Amino acid sequence: LLENPISSQWEFTLKNGETVKGEIYCTDPVADLVVLQDPLNDIRMISVSSIQESRQVNEASAGAKQKLTSSSSNNVVHAKKALEEREKRAIRLAQDSFKHLNPKATPKGQIVFDRLLKACKDVSWKGESIIVLDSIQVDPPYEQANCKLLKPGSGQGSLDRVQKIVSSVGGSS
Repeated sequence: LLENPISSQWEFTLKNGETVKGEIYCTDPVADLVVLQDPLNDIRMISVSSIQESRQVNEASAGAKQKLTSSSSNNVVHAKKALEEREKRAIRLAQDSFKHLNPKATPKGQIVFDRLLKACKDVSWKGESIIVLDSIQVDPPYEQANCKLLKPGSGQGSLDRVQKIVSSVGGSS
């Protein structure tokens, strides 16, 4: 499909009707992928089999072609490593966010958990109860009155803040 396209500008019409424009970052003939950087600097991986039409908008500049011929294998290795690191980071972030989901909790409970996590960072599930900073427990139905200190007499300021966050979440479960 594409011969020496790196750093050239292309426009692809995909089989789903979407039009994608940008600079070719690299190609992967084994995976049958074109990696494109769009005008917003987002990286898009496009399966060659999903491309209905392609049109070259601009060729790579002479300087880019010279640079490519002298360091082509370096760029491919670097691009592959960069993509692998980005993929590992995305997987790690997705796995971390799954740890924060509780299928037993009500939608309101999950919303309260998410708000507390954003504000306090140290938040976990214990059954259907939310544990904040290892010192405060928020039980269903996740109202201000359901917030309690795990060790009475300490952390009243934290309890007040948690209660304020919990009360800011409206709606019923």
